[in-house]
Amino acid sequence: MIRKLSILCLSILFCGSVAWAADSAGNRKDQTVRLGMKTGIHIIYFATSPYVLEFPGEDWTFGLVYGSGDFTYKKPYTTSTGTSSSTVKVKELIKFSTSELTGRYYIGNSFNIPFGVAMYNVQKDDFKYQDKDKTSSTYREITYWDADYKITLLNLGIGNEWTYDWGGYLGIDWFQGGAKLSDEVSVKHKSGTVSDKSKKDAEKEATEISDDIGGFAGVLIFTFGFGF
Repeated sequence: MIRKLSILCLSILFCGSVAWAADSAGNRKDQTVRLGMKTGIHIIYFATSPYVLEFPGEDWTFGLVYGSGDFTYKKPYTTSTGTSSSTVKVKELIKFSTSELTGRYYIGNSFNIPFGVAMYNVQKDDFKYQDKDKTSSTYREITYWDADYKITLLNLGIGNEWTYDWGGYLGIDWFQGGAKLSDEVSVKHKSGTVSDKSKKDAEKEATEISDDIGGFAGVLIFTFGFGF
């Protein structure tokens, strides 16, 4: 919570001083390296608030992004015994991490095209799976798994970035979308009786974790920090 409040206060400070960034291109050119953070309406950045290391320039900026964090949400879960079942909402905890190579191409003073390759990792411990015996129409024993989902994306967006006379900078990516380059899902059995079918079905359901939390696109993604 303290981390989120700090991000909010710093964002207000940076947004209120846009007048000091009239020559953002020149200010970028004078900097060698800058450190910052990223957040916004994007499930990965909201959960991880990753750190940013960038090497700015007048026309191009390149950088590295890394962060990890947890996200909690409520999901309907069906518990079944024999031929009957009931549904309740339970809290689910998902662990996120991101590692990225990023860049920006500036068109003018602040308008830019952000791009990069991102490697997102989604982990969920004690992932539950229960299937149904079609012959007897009864539910089998619940099995528990550790699920791990990795996806590599090519990200592209549009944004503005202001670099201030006093060394600070604020970037707002108005939209960021991603094209999937590769993905991989793995599940590790923890308890319960397992079969080849239940493992395949558990892998399929684990892949749908990303659908439960929405896509990996975002809007109003803020990056801010200081350059030297």
